[in-house]
Amino acid sequence: MAIGDIIRKYRKNKGMTQEEMAACLGVTTPAVNKWEKGNTLPDITLLVPIARLLGITTDELLSFKIELADEEINQYLSNVQKDLENKIFHIWR
Repeated sequence: MAIGDIIRKYRKNKGMTQEEMAACLGVTTPAVNKWEKGNTLPDITLLVPIARLLGITTDELLSFKIELADEEINQYLSNVQKDLENKIFHIWR
């Protein structure tokens, strides 16, 4: 989801108008409107204040998700399998 869509969603969930959001952040109403339409992006210095105002984390605001590569997942599964095999071996000894 784009940052503008996230801003719009959480702003509306809070029952806040674009004017109210703009006033809280010290920006103009057209600036908030442009963010939500995807025409511009908020200044990086506003990311934390926007997230706090909306009651979300900056990770949520930026749609950040930790994703593991297939190689990392396979390595993790291999390590778990080896650990289980070692534990089973020690139980049967």
